[in-house]
Amino acid sequence: MHGVGFSTLIFVVFAFLVGALVKTLMRNSRMPYTVVLLLIGLFIGFLDHLSFFANHSMASEIVHQVGTIDPHLILFLFLPTLIFESAYSMESHLFFRILPQIALLAVVGLVISMVLSALAVHWLLSWSFGVALLFGALISATDPVAVVALLKEKSSRKRLETLIEGESLLNDGTAIVFFSLFYGFAIGSSVEVNALSVVGEFIWVVLAGLIVGLVVAWSSLWVIGKLVDQPLIEITLSVVAAYITFVIAESLHVSGVVALVALALMYSTIGRTKISPEISHFLHQFWEMLAYLANTLIFLIVGIVIISTAKFDSAELWITLIVLYVVLVVIRSISVIVLMPVLERIGVGITREKATVLVWGGLRGAVSLALALTIVQDTNIPEALREQILFLTAGIVFLTIVINGSTMEYLLKLLKLDRFPPAKEASIIKAEKSITAQMKEYFKTLVHNPFFDKIKMDSLDNYIEEFDTNHKIKNVDEEEIDIAFMRRLLEIERSDYWRQFEEGRIGRHATTILSKSVESALDNSPSIYPRPVLEELFKIPEPPRWLSNVPLMGVSIDGWILTHLSLSYDIARGFVEAQEEIRLHIKKLQPSEDIAKQVEDMVDKNISKAFAFVRELNKIYPELITKLQSLSARRLLLNHERYLIWKMEHDGVLESSEAGHLIDKIEKQM
Repeated sequence: MHGVGFSTLIFVVFAFLVGALVKTLMRNSRMPYTVVLLLIGLFIGFLDHLSFFANHSMASEIVHQVGTIDPHLILFLFLPTLIFESAYSMESHLFFRILPQIALLAVVGLVISMVLSALAVHWLLSWSFGVALLFGALISATDPVAVVALLKEKSSRKRLETLIEGESLLNDGTAIVFFSLFYGFAIGSSVEVNALSVVGEFIWVVLAGLIVGLVVAWSSLWVIGKLVDQPLIEITLSVVAAYITFVIAESLHVSGVVALVALALMYSTIGRTKISPEISHFLHQFWEMLAYLANTLIFLIVGIVIISTAKFDSAELWITLIVLYVVLVVIRSISVIVLMPVLERIGVGITREKATVLVWGGLRGAVSLALALTIVQDTNIPEALREQILFLTAGIVFLTIVINGSTMEYLLKLLKLDRFPPAKEASIIKAEKSITAQMKEYFKTLVHNPFFDKIKMDSLDNYIEEFDTNHKIKNVDEEEIDIAFMRRLLEIERSDYWRQFEEGRIGRHATTILSKSVESALDNSPSIYPRPVLEELFKIPEPPRWLSNVPLMGVSIDGWILTHLSLSYDIARGFVEAQEEIRLHIKKLQPSEDIAKQVEDMVDKNISKAFAFVRELNKIYPELITKLQSLSARRLLLNHERYLIWKMEHDGVLESSEAGHLIDKIEKQM
């Protein structure tokens, strides 16, 4: 017999190998990655059930250990990674815009689903209403990982992705909270449950979880903000923060999921300027990799657990399972339809096509199964009831992932959501034309190279031309194209601010304000000009003169004015640079001459506003301008010096240790 630790290690390595093979072999398949992993897990469990591994003690031991895994381990090991990565990778501005819709679906929608599901199983199986509510809570937790992955791959509809993923995040938290609240009531303890106490407890658990997440986020980001280019420490602290947040929240019996969402959103907003710019991109990749590994493990484990723990010998339960699956799809439809009048009027609205995807995308996953397994371990609940709950939960998880997950691509195609929106596609075609022009110029340089002098110009020219001829878009509204064009330019502007921050051209506070000004401009009808938030900052503050005569107050006011003006100057410089970056892309992406001229005028107005502020500042505070320019130049020079050292290390001129020594000296100055 091998030790548990060794068997676990072998299974983890095997799971990662299977995941890599599945990713490679199923690359062009329409079957989602997680669905295939679940089927493989079920197959492994089925082989063990048939005693296929009887002569292979190690394999049998591994499958047995995985099949009897502690459900709390599933929650505590995998949820922090999956929840944090999901919330951290979402576009925070869009999440907050859609938050009213997400909250409505995740709370009110889940309550509707939970109550209707409880009524359904109460009618189908004659369970007590307490047990029915407990089952309704656990079976209402959604896990649309396969759906979100498909949307990202096929249609790039950020709003729908964010709505589905955001609902799932808060939905899991809500389901776990209600599961905990109804547990004592379900097992027949002396706990009294009434609507008022449930609502009060729910609000407390959610708000307390939110506070835990914010406190851990603030503490960890404060430490990270003090570090300069320490990638290993900064990434390690983010992992520690995620797991500590969940453990603390669950130990205090508050929502660990809500705490993790709060933590991740703090990291993706405030944390973006606290984390070293050079590390930000790698941190996203690191968490994406962790989530991929966690999903690989969890779907294999779920498949094995279903076969190892559930009993499949009751024909009556099989019929009940099929009926319940259909009923749950209907219930999901009812919860969305009931809320549609409100969903259409808040957030960013919703169409019937997207609502259909929302209904069919209500997959169940590891959270539902883990909660069901905690019931199985409770001997206070009759064994027959435990077996029924586990069988139905495992069956619903299997059916929703396999049926809904594998058919989602066909549904997207039927609803015409498997393609880019027409206006966005028109914008992409414009970008493709720009690429084609640049490709032709690049090809001209190749034919003069002695290593390519035998290639005829016509042989590759046809390939380059393909970009232009394959895309034709009909019946596209001109206004929508103009809006898409404006949005694309604003996204370019926002990206430029983060580029400037990474290069040390502007500071943290300036980057945050400039980025938020773009997000405000993106809301509703996008506009390059005016920028009310920035225009207020481009005014010289004039406090009442009498305040200067108040003891100590005068010094404080002068300090505040200098700080305010320094920030405004930093913003103005970054703003002008970003406007010039927009100007470079206008001709490349313009849908028409008229809209291009309008945008050119807007850019000119933005630049003139910023320069007018700088000229006025130079008149009133010439010494301050000199000082600010000196500090900015010093910051730019230090960053450029660091870049040159990195380049020399990359080119092999400096060894890693030598480059590290030189960079340490620069960072001390920074």
